[in-house]
Amino acid sequence: MPILTSRTPFTLQHPYRTQRPATSKIIFLSFEGSVTEEEYFNMIKEIFKEVSTKITFISVTEDAVHTRPKYRTSEQELSLSKNRPKQLVEKIDIFKTQKRDIFEFEKYPEDEFWIVTDVDNNLSPDWIDEWNEALDQCAQKGYSYAVSNPFFEIWLLLHHDNANTDDKAWAVTDEHEYEPTNHFRERLRKLRVPLKDKKHISENHYNRQNIQDAIERATALHIQNGERYPKYFATTVYLLLCKIINML
Repeated sequence: MPILTSRTPFTLQHPYRTQRPATSKIIFLSFEGSVTEEEYFNMIKEIFKEVSTKITFISVTEDAVHTRPKYRTSEQELSLSKNRPKQLVEKIDIFKTQKRDIFEFEKYPEDEFWIVTDVDNNLSPDWIDEWNEALDQCAQKGYSYAVSNPFFEIWLLLHHDNANTDDKAWAVTDEHEYEPTNHFRERLRKLRVPLKDKKHISENHYNRQNIQDAIERATALHIQNGERYPKYFATTVYLLLCKIINML
C-alpha cells in the first residue's frame, strides 16, 4: 500500500502529530476494508483537493499501519484485524478520546463521523445481533454509516456501468444468503477498469464526472423507505460522497 512507503516509520521519537486543519468541519471515516476503501477515499481527496483537509481517516493503530507487514508484531496484526462494524464504532470512540486535544471535537459540533462497511455476512445468524448493536450505537452516538449490499465493489462498478440483473442477484436478502464471489471484480475487469491485484484502486479510472455518474446510479438504486440499510442490491456510499462534495 502507498501509505506504507510514503511516511517515516512510526517510532516514539517520531510520532505522527496530526493537527486540526483550519476548517470548520471535518468528516472522519472508519473503514471496514483496510485497502480498497482507504485507497478510494485517498483518491477522492486528490480529485477534490479543495476539501482534502476536511476528510480524515480514523486510525487507533498508527504504529501498526505504518509498520511494514513483515515487521509487524502479533499484537499489531490483531489490532489491524478488528474491522467488524461494532469495532468500527469502537474505533471512533477511542479515536475521539485519543485525539481530543488535537481536534477539539467539543468546539466543532458540525464534524461528522462515518463507518464504511458492507452487508456481506453481517446478516448471518452468527453476526446479526452484533450488526444491529453497531447500528444502534451509531444512532445513539450520532454517527453515520455508508453500507453496500453486498460489497464496496458495487460502488466502484457504478462509476462505470449500470447494475444489471446478474449483479443484483448477489445481494444479501432474506432469500439469498451471503456468498463470497469475484463477480464484481470480474465486472470491473471486463469494463477495462480492473482492481490491481484484486483490491487496489487505479486512480486513472476515476474522475469527477464518473463520480457524479455513480451518485446518480446509486440514488436510483436506493429505495429510501426508512430502512436502516439496503436489504437489496444497493449502496449508500453516495450519501457520503454527497456530503463531501457539498463541502466544496
